[in-house]
Amino acid sequence: MAETVRQIPPRYGEPQYVFHPRIGSYGRRIGAALPPLLMVVLAVAAVYYRRPAGPATAVLGFLALVGLVASYAYLRPALAVLTAHHVLVSRWVGFRAVPRERIARVVTVETLLPPRPREGRTRGRPQLWFATAEGRCALVLDGTVWDGKSLQELARASGAQHVNFKRATPAQVGEHWPRLVSWRVRYPRVRYAVSSLALVAVIGLLGWWAFASTAP
Repeated sequence: MAETVRQIPPRYGEPQYVFHPRIGSYGRRIGAALPPLLMVVLAVAAVYYRRPAGPATAVLGFLALVGLVASYAYLRPALAVLTAHHVLVSRWVGFRAVPRERIARVVTVETLLPPRPREGRTRGRPQLWFATAEGRCALVLDGTVWDGKSLQELARASGAQHVNFKRATPAQVGEHWPRLVSWRVRYPRVRYAVSSLALVAVIGLLGWWAFASTAP
């Protein structure tokens, strides 16, 4: 897993700037990791208290492992690096690298609001996009993991044209660059609904299987 500067392949050159999320971002990260952690707790509890038969135990163990991996995806160390010729963002295996010559501008939103913000509510998260000359997304750093200050520093250090929104909805950003904002950002309720239904289905399966497959 790519988590340190030492793991950057030499072909990308020496790091000029290195960025990590600040400790203030961990509140959002922990919140995002809670649902898969809940699945882990339920799977382990089902195995411990119900003592299901072998195949059910294997499935429950696999689901617990999936939950741990999903949680770690939010909580693991994140890394963004600028070299002379590339922007690199750590991922599970290696780095995602984009040549800096492809990046025409950097778009940041200090507070990315929900698609339909309610009056009086100001909660949101920061967001950064590295955009090509065609207005497509070359790289995105999500405010679920990253904090606003780190994203602003990264945008300035990149040397590309920087467009910053204090507050904006995905649609307002999309008015300027229609191909920049992904459907996951435009329609978060759909994503949350799908993930919630999947979690409910898994919990139901855990409960049914644990009781139906209890060893005599």
